[in-house]
Amino acid sequence: MKLSGGETNRAGTAAYAKGQAMVRTIIETAWRIAIDEGMAGLSMRRIAREMGISPGNLSYYYASKADLLEDLLTCVIDGYLKEFERLREQPDASPEAQLRAVICFVLDDIATRETTLFFPDLWALANRDEWAAKHMERVYAGYRAVLEEIIADFCVCPDPEVHRRLALVISGSIEGQTVFIGHDRPHHSRFEHIKALVIEQSIALVRAMDAQGNICGERNAPQPIRSTSTPNNRGRAL
Repeated sequence: MKLSGGETNRAGTAAYAKGQAMVRTIIETAWRIAIDEGMAGLSMRRIAREMGISPGNLSYYYASKADLLEDLLTCVIDGYLKEFERLREQPDASPEAQLRAVICFVLDDIATRETTLFFPDLWALANRDEWAAKHMERVYAGYRAVLEEIIADFCVCPDPEVHRRLALVISGSIEGQTVFIGHDRPHHSRFEHIKALVIEQSIALVRAMDAQGNICGERNAPQPIRSTSTPNNRGRAL
């Protein structure tokens, strides 16, 4: 995962070239601390100390940690969106090929140390912090929007809500692999096999939808058979 090299929207001195360079240094410093020490270790004083400046000087550019994190997350998602755009602009790439390319890129990315460490930490923070949850959703919403656009181009169902659901399922199945096959995780040795399975299952899921938004054949699928076993004295079937 790489931070976007684009400019932020800071006001005042930070709007000028020199100020933009300082803002960029602050964000990159915060990024390194978040990776190496976790979100818990990320504070304004810690960033200032790492940069060799005073907390007051830092507050000239960012009044609060929340303000800084907002720009940091913007740089994170912008980096992904630019790469997705590049992948989608490949000549003669079909929608299915575009989806494969995007999923492959994201899966390769979760195998990096930075992504494996950063996002689970963000998830944990979002569980307890409403602000973090809001901005985490902003990050993932941009990512899912790309998936939705690609899915719409080859899914036979025209309903945008179906495309949103498919994007949620696909993104969830990708991100959930981070804790299993990410950098230095227990099943990292199986990474290439899992990646191939996730890609093929995602494509198959989109192709399995019918024009009404149902999985082909699900209307006529057999109903589950209820157990006819005699329960024991604790109410469990024998």
